[in-house]
Amino acid sequence: MRLCVFLSLLGLNIHLEVLANGIANRYFLEKQRFLLEILHHVNEPLMNEQWRLLGKQLVTDKEQYVVYNEQMTRFYEDFSLGKLLHRNVRYNPLYADHYRQMLGLYQFFYNARDWYTLWQNISWARVHVHPCIFVQALTQLILKREDYQALIMPKIYELWPESYHDDVTVRKARNFNFANWIRYVNMTDVEEIHPQKLEPLNLEGNLRGTIEWFQAMADVNILRMNEQKKRNKLEHLLEDIDWQSYWYNLNMGVILTAENSDQLREWCYYQLSQILARYKLECYGQKMAYKRLTQNRGINEEFQFITKKISELEAKVGDTISFQSIQLTNGSRINLNENNNWLIGLEELFPYDWTQLAVDEVIETNILLDIRTIVRSEDFYYYAERLLDSYRWYRQVFQPNNQKTFIPSDLRIDDMQITPLITYDQPVDVDISNILAAQHFYLAGQFVWPFTLQHRQFRLQHKDFSYNLLISSNKTQSTIFRVFLTTSERGGNIQREPFYQLDSFLTVIYPGLNRITRESKEFKGLAGDHISYTELYQFVKLAERDEFDFPLNISTANCAFPRRLILPRGGLGNPLKLRLLIVASVYDFRARQENELNCDFSQGVSRWDELPLGYPFERFLEDDALAVEISGDHVFWKDVHILHEN
Repeated sequence: MRLCVFLSLLGLNIHLEVLANGIANRYFLEKQRFLLEILHHVNEPLMNEQWRLLGKQLVTDKEQYVVYNEQMTRFYEDFSLGKLLHRNVRYNPLYADHYRQMLGLYQFFYNARDWYTLWQNISWARVHVHPCIFVQALTQLILKREDYQALIMPKIYELWPESYHDDVTVRKARNFNFANWIRYVNMTDVEEIHPQKLEPLNLEGNLRGTIEWFQAMADVNILRMNEQKKRNKLEHLLEDIDWQSYWYNLNMGVILTAENSDQLREWCYYQLSQILARYKLECYGQKMAYKRLTQNRGINEEFQFITKKISELEAKVGDTISFQSIQLTNGSRINLNENNNWLIGLEELFPYDWTQLAVDEVIETNILLDIRTIVRSEDFYYYAERLLDSYRWYRQVFQPNNQKTFIPSDLRIDDMQITPLITYDQPVDVDISNILAAQHFYLAGQFVWPFTLQHRQFRLQHKDFSYNLLISSNKTQSTIFRVFLTTSERGGNIQREPFYQLDSFLTVIYPGLNRITRESKEFKGLAGDHISYTELYQFVKLAERDEFDFPLNISTANCAFPRRLILPRGGLGNPLKLRLLIVASVYDFRARQENELNCDFSQGVSRWDELPLGYPFERFLEDDALAVEISGDHVFWKDVHILHEN
């Protein structure tokens, strides 16, 4: 704890200067430009001579570190003996030895006493360390050290575009030659955009299309490749780069966070339930099976260890429920009905940090075992469903059932009105410049950025919408409302239906009739679009020339869910029929606001009250559709339709 405080104090003055008036100073801009240049073409050997010279040696003087620990010693020994992972070997963070190397490098970054030590170590690591280990350690530094959290990392799909785009696009981009393209511009699949324009125009910070944007991009050729036609019914969701990067960022934020483990576990399982519910709604909209997911029959046998781990967990949960007790790792056995022992059992049974699943054997990775692309695999949702079933079953049995005290009295939800729900395919340009050969970005040994290659895609988007609630009350009371989106199915097992939480808010209800209006743009925990890697670099250069005040709201919160993906794709001819569930609960005056949307979990997570996250679906409801949590005056069901505009 004292180490964290000391490290925070080290960067306090710089941090305050950086945040003054929300405008970056020259010290911040220098660090930001270095970060963008050192990550440029991270999959290739570093060509930037300036940073190569800086990174000739790793700083080994222990006085230059706040702490020099065993992990650092082990890492340096591995380097000295030539045992570091070779850059041509595929990195797998689930393999304990690979992850240990990442931890060692991270400690060299995190414990650096000053910027100059860190600067040299980052440059050294860029030259000598596997690029995946380097990026993960650097990401952890930016997320975990308060004095560097203002720095902006490029999005993961801009650093590793080849992991997020189809094979045809990747192959064409790798074969692209800028000099040849200038000669034979009409004979390739790449076109130059005139006048300069990137989609979408509406970004966080509202910079795209402004005078400053044209100044920053004045010397940059904008080149574009078009997307290959999608074939799978779910590709518009599973292949979505923001869908994939959201889950990656969330997991990057959670690992190496030692504080508030109980809160983090609950939050992670809530987020897992959200992403599973959202996936199932998409399956439902595409008329695919969704109530009970099945495993892909073609999965490779060497990945059956996941199935084995899940089966072992299910058996252990079953035994725990049967015996009403659990044997802990230290060998002792506790009664889960005593005190709050059920929380100890929750910690013992349910891991939330993916690094807790590390294995000692080398395993080949695929999209299911790569944290960057795991949610692209349909098998991920099969495993998530099994895990969540055990989690909810455990909570149903052992969680104290005091939720009824949160049901408001003298309150009735009379009606809900909602504007049309419309989805559409929105054009977007995705920066894939890092696929291109690095040599195109060096002139006479100097780093330049003369052009950007954008991949034109069409992605799921929805029009803004709003809803009104009519609430009757006999008294003044503070109330929390939660709004869920689910299928239109009736009369079946409600436990198998997905409930995706769209919105939640706190308000004061007064005696009489109350009208509440909510705009979709107000929904919390969501993020819009961000500036691209190329644009970010050009704005930094413009600011370094004192021609632009660089704002610190230029990027988006990495652990916020993509706002445009909250609705499933609507029906083209016949609208997709769904239902909304509105649940009111009593406010207990224990709301807290933390910084988890920026992947900072050091102080815990935000919440409205002491009710479990995901209430009332964090456990199986005993009486199903008749459960008091989802029936009565404090609940309202509303039929809705989603239309997709072609």
